[in-house]
Formats: sequence, C-alpha cells, structure tokens
Amino acid sequence: MKLLARLLAGVALCSAMAAATYTPVTAAGIAPVVVKQCFVTAPKALSSKASGTQIDYIINGAKNAKSITFAVGYRNAQNTFLRRVTDVGSFAPGAVIQHHFSLYSDVTYAGEKVQSCVPLSVTWADSTTWLAPAH
Repeated sequence: MKLLARLLAGVALCSAMAAATYTPVTAAGIAPVVVKQCFVTAPKALSSKASGTQIDYIINGAKNAKSITFAVGYRNAQNTFLRRVTDVGSFAPGAVIQHHFSLYSDVTYAGEKVQSCVPLSVTWADSTTWLAPAH
C-alpha cells in the first residue's frame, strides 16, 4: 500500500512539474497573435497545384516575437490536411505581418478557403514561449 501511495505521489509530482513547464499563458485569455487572413494561393499558369499559403497576422503581445508556429487545415477533393508552418524573424507588436509560405504547394488546388488557421506557439525575443491552450 505504501508503494502504491509513493507511485501516485510521484505521478502527481511529475504531472505538476510538466504542467508548470508547458502551461499556456495568455493575457486575459487572448492569444498574442491575431490572424487577419489566411488562404491557399491559386496555382501558377499550367499547374493544378496550389502555389502556397498566405498568412497575414498581428502580434498582440507587448514584446517582439522571433518565431510563430501556425496550424493550417486545408481540404481538396482527395484529402483533408493539417500542417504546421513556422515564421521566423523579428516581429514587433502591433505590426501587420504578411507572409507567403510554400505550405500546400504540393497539393492539388481546391480553392483558397482553409479549414483552420491558428497560432500554436510564439517564441518571444527574450526566449520565453507562449503555447496555445489544448482544445
């Protein structure tokens, strides 16, 4: 019985440590990145493959970000996809960032509409990290 109690205490301690390390932090529940628009871009001439993905967003945080990872869902006639893309640079709060990625350029184009486009994580210039809450 004492062994079981020790095991349970160890599991609880490990869980608490993991939660403390990876708990998402937001100010008043607001994500530090607001996606203004996100869409898959039309194929180039004589191609049926999408030419990439455009993501326009704003940093809501109070400090500069150095990387933002997004999850973008897309569906064509054959498949439903969910992929990640990371934008790396120096992004100031309040600035509108408009970046085009090669994401989905290997997929048959089925219109610009994406199923989802959400920030998953932000690494700030001071190396702290925001993680999106689990759904």
